[in-house]
Amino acid sequence: MTDAPFDAGLQPERTLLAWRRTCLALAVGAMITIRLGAPTLGLLAGIIGIICLALAAAAYAVSTLRYRRVHLELTASRTLPGAGTQIGLIALGVGFFGALAAAWVIVVGLDRLP
Repeated sequence: MTDAPFDAGLQPERTLLAWRRTCLALAVGAMITIRLGAPTLGLLAGIIGIICLALAAAAYAVSTLRYRRVHLELTASRTLPGAGTQIGLIALGVGFFGALAAAWVIVVGLDRLP
């Protein structure tokens, strides 16, 4: 087995970097959610933020494992494995953010009612 990149365009490496940036963005969003959501939503913001941090870490790990599998398959000229786990983890994290945003809008909206 070789550790050299499979192709000159480095497409698998670029894909890995893109997934890592996406996971980093989700993790930063989770930390901001904890910091800014805590005064309004309290423990709910912390729980959702921690769940999103865990999802970001899981997606990061899955992306790294997927890159390694793809690299091995490409260098061995075998069939590439299927994808979808990273997309599911990120979508789940964004869904949690949406639920937290809806809860925040409801709580802040109720506070402003006469």
